[in-house]
Amino acid sequence: MKLKFSEKHPILGLLVFTYGGFLISEILVGVLMTLVLSKTGFDAGTLAALGGCIGSILVLVIWYLMNQPEYRFMPRKGEISGSFKLLLPMLMYWILLFGAFAYFCKGFPFAPIGLKEVLMALMAGAVEEICFREIAVSYMTKHWMSEKNIPVIAVVSGALFGLTHITNVLGGQLVNAISQSLLCILMGVFYAAIYLRKGNVWTICLFHFLHDLLTFMASAGVVAKGVTEIPDWITIYIPAIEFVLCLFGFYYIRKAKRQEIIDLWNYKWSRNQTKD
Repeated sequence: MKLKFSEKHPILGLLVFTYGGFLISEILVGVLMTLVLSKTGFDAGTLAALGGCIGSILVLVIWYLMNQPEYRFMPRKGEISGSFKLLLPMLMYWILLFGAFAYFCKGFPFAPIGLKEVLMALMAGAVEEICFREIAVSYMTKHWMSEKNIPVIAVVSGALFGLTHITNVLGGQLVNAISQSLLCILMGVFYAAIYLRKGNVWTICLFHFLHDLLTFMASAGVVAKGVTEIPDWITIYIPAIEFVLCLFGFYYIRKAKRQEIIDLWNYKWSRNQTKD
C-alpha cells in the first residue's frame, strides 16, 4: 500500500498543510468574499476579514475530514476549563501591556474601533490558531510525538507562526517586521504549550481574538490622545513581558507533564486505545 504524502515527506507535509491552510483561509477565501460582495457597500478590508473568518472554519472542517476517523477533534471533559486556567497569565500580561498604553495616554487607553478592526481581530484569532496550533501542532504530534520532542513542537509552532509576520518587510520596515516576528514566536510558544496540554483550540482562539481586539483599541486610543512619540524603553519592555509568557509555556510542558501530554495525544490520534 502506498504511503500517504505526509508519511513520505513529513516535514514538507507540515509546511504544506500549515501554510496551505493559512493561504486558503486568510487570502483565497478573503479575496473571493471581496469579489462576490464588492457591491454590498462594505470596504474591501472588512470583506476580506469576514472571508478569512469563514475560510478558517472551512479549513478546520477540511482538516477534520482528512483525518477522521483517526483524529478526535473535540476536547474532552475538563479540557476547556483547564485551558482557561492555563491562559490566566494572559490577564497579567494585558494589565502590564495596556497599563503602558494608559501611561502613554495619561488615562484610559482604549478608543472605539470599527467593524473592520473587530473582524480583523476575529480573523487573526481563528485563522492563526487553527493553522498554527490545530493543524501544525496536531500534525507534529502525529508524526514526531515523544517526550523529548514536546518542547520542539512548541517552538516549531511558534516559529511557523512568527515567520508569517516577516512578510511585513514588504512595507519597507525591516526592523519592525523582524521585531513583530520574534514577538509572535514568543507568544506562539505560549499558545502551543497550552494546546499541547489540553488539545482545545477554542479557548486559545478566544484569547487571541481578545488580545488583538484590545491591541487595536489601544492603538486607536494612542492616536485619539494625540500621542506621537513612544519612549525607547518600550522596545525592551514588551519583549520582556512576552518572554515571561514564553517561560510560562515551557513550564506548562515541563518534564513532569510530558507523559500527560503524550497520553492526551495518543487519545486524540486514537493510538493504542479503543474509541469511546
